[in-house]
Amino acid sequence: MITVRSAEARRHVHNTGQDTWMTFDSENASDPLQLGFRTLESFNEEGLAPGASFQLHPGKDLEILTYVSSGALIQEDSSGVTSVLETGECGRSSAPRGTSHRTINGSLTDQARAFQFCITPDRQDPKLRGEKRRFPLAERKGLLRLIGSSDGRNASLQLRQDVRMFSSILDPGQHLIHELSSGRGAWLHVVKGRILLVDHPLRAGDGASLVGEAAVSLTAQEPSEILLFDLP
Repeated sequence: MITVRSAEARRHVHNTGQDTWMTFDSENASDPLQLGFRTLESFNEEGLAPGASFQLHPGKDLEILTYVSSGALIQEDSSGVTSVLETGECGRSSAPRGTSHRTINGSLTDQARAFQFCITPDRQDPKLRGEKRRFPLAERKGLLRLIGSSDGRNASLQLRQDVRMFSSILDPGQHLIHELSSGRGAWLHVVKGRILLVDHPLRAGDGASLVGEAAVSLTAQEPSEILLFDLP
């Protein structure tokens, strides 16, 4: 079964210098995706004005992934660790209960756009620290580039969960198929452009869950970028 979550269905919050679009509305008890989808607890798109920042206070142990689609972000946590993520980079950080994370637009002149996801870990591992990777366009052009996995294979970020996260850049007419193992589901998000997911047209900001499907099959209808989560 494929269920579409349209861009308009996301909750939009505007604060000074910050716009957030929440695919899963944690404050809406009537939202069937209030608690996320499977192990994917939150999926937010963030727009930050020059120099603007926002703070995340996880209520429980989480894996936080941040993908920067434009601009540069400075990330700080309450333990004093600081890192910089630039366009095309994805970072992972563990957020034990009680910690906080601050994200700042590193530019005083340019807007920044990023996607931030929280994943429920399946284990505790104090040896796992924050890391980041750059994923060049050439590695994502026309194929699904693995950017997060439980074992860090293929130079992907290592996650404390059996999740496989992919990114792809597509030209019009390019087709992708990703097979799903029995019992697993998928979440697809269109970062930009327009695609056809089987017979479901999706555009920038739209997402879709797949449950009980043998594969994710999609075709780009214009220059597009997608993110795909293969979830237990």
